[in-house]
Amino acid sequence: MEGKFSDYRYVILLLLFPNLFQNFEAFAQKDSLGNPFFIGIKADYGFIIPHSESIRSISYSRPRGFAIDAGWLLLGQRAWDYCYCYPESGISFSFTDFNNPEILGRSYSLMYFIEPGFSLQRKIHFSYRAALGLTFLDTPYDPVKNPLNLFYSSKISFPLQVSFSANWKVNDNLSLKVSGHYSHISNGGIKEPNKGINYPTISLGAEYFVSSPPLPQREKKRTELYPLFLQLYGMVAATGKTVSHNEKQRYPIAVAMLEIRKKFARMNSWSAGAEWVADYSLREINRRNGVDQDFNRAGILAGHHLLIGRFTFYQKLGIYIYSPTQPKDPVYQRYGLIYQFADHWFGGVDLKAHRHVADFLDVRIGYFITRHHGR
Repeated sequence: MEGKFSDYRYVILLLLFPNLFQNFEAFAQKDSLGNPFFIGIKADYGFIIPHSESIRSISYSRPRGFAIDAGWLLLGQRAWDYCYCYPESGISFSFTDFNNPEILGRSYSLMYFIEPGFSLQRKIHFSYRAALGLTFLDTPYDPVKNPLNLFYSSKISFPLQVSFSANWKVNDNLSLKVSGHYSHISNGGIKEPNKGINYPTISLGAEYFVSSPPLPQREKKRTELYPLFLQLYGMVAATGKTVSHNEKQRYPIAVAMLEIRKKFARMNSWSAGAEWVADYSLREINRRNGVDQDFNRAGILAGHHLLIGRFTFYQKLGIYIYSPTQPKDPVYQRYGLIYQFADHWFGGVDLKAHRHVADFLDVRIGYFITRHHGR
């Protein structure tokens, strides 16, 4: 059972991963202008945030590693229309040594990234990056061989990264780069323990462009890419969750949500809504403890949505308004990626967390009751 649940979610993410890449590349394909190809390399160093007392004793290590990037600078009209900028888009392979080989080991990550840059014609310019993908971790938790590693228990997990960079243009082809990163690795509650690794790093690197065509000069036209009116949509989601570290039995979780959202900037919307969650792992915990309590929960949420083509990245903050079984925290977060695959239909993945600790990762499908955001 456990393998089937895990494989299912990996397949969903792998299906989204290439579609994400193709979607961003499509920004510039409708223009005859070529997109310059670049390669980059960087070395980074940082520290692990001891976000829980249970992992504090193994958090005093200094992650270090390197990353190799390959991608394109998107110079098409669609890329410009979305952000009034020319973003970099590509794939990054990274290696991280957590400097604790017996307990934490190493990670090998492959991530897709999008990196909008501003004032690229200047000698020094700034950019920010969002990246997500898959990672292989080589020293997972084992109740006998590695009982101290409460950070991760599965060899395959999902890295997320945000970065801010200062770029110095040496010449038309070469740039040097200083970056600050915040990275999170978690399996989304697929297997326990799963405290998740949160680690900031700084990096020094360089990017080399194979060609360097002049940047197109474009006006900031006020073309509306998404509807301005209030939108209503619903979602349902499902997943499974274990009760404790050493068990393989998974208990189903079902989610239903109703939300509204409204655009407030060119690529940004706010949202508000309510959700109901039936977590059968809570019912099993209550049964074992001899507690007769409802395992259903309800919450209200508000959040921010970043709208990029058919994709939407979102972050939400929720508050429980009904939870007879005491939650870890009265508030929680949701982080998600959804893809609009039909006129009113969309699907994606969502990670629910209590502060720095993931609760569960679900697969969801939704329907715009009013018109959708995409074109």
